[in-house]
Amino acid sequence: MIEETIYQKIQMLKKEFYRIQSLNWVSAKAHGSGGAGQTLEALLNKERDHDILPDYHGIELKTKYSMNYKNVALFSMALDNLPLRMQHLYDTYSWPSKTNPLYNVFLITCNSSISRCTRRHSFQLHVNYAKEVVELLVYDNYTGELVKDELSWSFKHLKLRLETKLSYLAYVDVDRMYDWFTHGAFFKYQDITFYKLIGFEKFLKLIEDGKIFVRFKLNYFKTGPLIGKLNDKGTSFEIPSENLKELFEEIPVTIDTN
Repeated sequence: MIEETIYQKIQMLKKEFYRIQSLNWVSAKAHGSGGAGQTLEALLNKERDHDILPDYHGIELKTKYSMNYKNVALFSMALDNLPLRMQHLYDTYSWPSKTNPLYNVFLITCNSSISRCTRRHSFQLHVNYAKEVVELLVYDNYTGELVKDELSWSFKHLKLRLETKLSYLAYVDVDRMYDWFTHGAFFKYQDITFYKLIGFEKFLKLIEDGKIFVRFKLNYFKTGPLIGKLNDKGTSFEIPSENLKELFEEIPVTIDTN
């Protein structure tokens, strides 16, 4: 059952979406990969706040470009014991950047299958129910042995982040157009679908099945006083868009548009 209060918020958001939809093409309020989402928030008159909280009255907003079935970033969460674990990961397993070999990067995607990400090491996600952690296992490619390196996310913190951020989700289809005359981007918000999180146990099962993966984006500062030092661009749990309905159930929404 959906609480009456949150359902009312969902109905309110759907009414607001109809208003935005009627605007047709709107000028981008932000650029880059998050431009569509940030523009939508601006159209909803919502100020940007902390990323661990839902975007709109307890509802997380996710945008995707129409006919683009890319992965959906669920939430970002560093390994336990931030910042020491992330710094250790970078210092120990990174490799020279192709653009500037003087500095290192750690840019990998891994799931429950062992993936050879560097010449020396492979990585794998493992759900350890006994320890109540999701482990990042590291293997030595030369020996095939497991490197004993306690890198993990606790069930407790993962569950809190997932349920705080994604108990309810609004998934928005967007078209994007670039105007070469004005050198500006425009968005057209086509459709919105609402979802409710199935549960944390399902989240863990999808990690085990290889359908949820983790993307590490550990880069380096290219300019300024910290040049060459770790620039942590985030560590995100992601799911292919075609698997979204395995983690969420759709919420049918009816509103009076009169």
